[in-house]
Amino acid sequence: MSPPSGLSYLKIIAALLLTSVCAHAQWLVYDLRFQVDQESSVNFGPYSGAYLIAPIEGGTASMIFVTEEGGRYYTVAANSARYFIATNTIKRRAVISALSQNGTAQVMYQASGALNSSMSYTVTGERRGARVPLDLAGVMLASDSESEAVVPGSDASIGLVGSASMKGSLRVDLCRIVNEVEVPMSTAVSKISSLLEKYGYQTEDAATAQPVAPAPAPIPQQPVSGQPDNSLFPAGSREEMERVQQ
Repeated sequence: MSPPSGLSYLKIIAALLLTSVCAHAQWLVYDLRFQVDQESSVNFGPYSGAYLIAPIEGGTASMIFVTEEGGRYYTVAANSARYFIATNTIKRRAVISALSQNGTAQVMYQASGALNSSMSYTVTGERRGARVPLDLAGVMLASDSESEAVVPGSDASIGLVGSASMKGSLRVDLCRIVNEVEVPMSTAVSKISSLLEKYGYQTEDAATAQPVAPAPAPIPQQPVSGQPDNSLFPAGSREEMERVQQ
């Protein structure tokens, strides 16, 4: 089974190398979803969404892109974005942004949200609090002239242009999971990746190396009263309902 055709264009995001990585911090986790503008896009097939993992106090963020096209796949773009607060005397907004170029391909995405909620967290044993956005909204833009391509694709296509809206929501449940103890970014990313694999997602590399479809993941048991639900998709969510119906 080959990975979906649009994946290669978004892999260039993983080439972003940003500084100021927080060694240990408390993390925000946002579920981002992309909606392609079909009218203005040509040869554009992005991931369906991503999980953004960002330090609550701002800095370098990581993305875990997911798709359900032709199977369930994910790919990690570690330290590929920036989370910060834009402010003046009138208003403040949280921002995520990234820009990358790889050969003739370019990708940019940007989203922001009002600081309309609060979250408490702990750093080196000190209890703190911060204002955070419950929702993010923005755009993704991609282009590739493919001028270095020797010949057009098998379907005579060449070049790419694409735009998509981005909408994100704060996943309080996933924030709780990655913040049970203070961990570095790499561990936070691993926790979310492991949960994705629990639900049958596999990495693009694994899909290429092992064309056999993965066995269905078991449906998580309901948590015992008083114990936290550590599933990626809690009971009642769209993804969990989809799994139950399969």
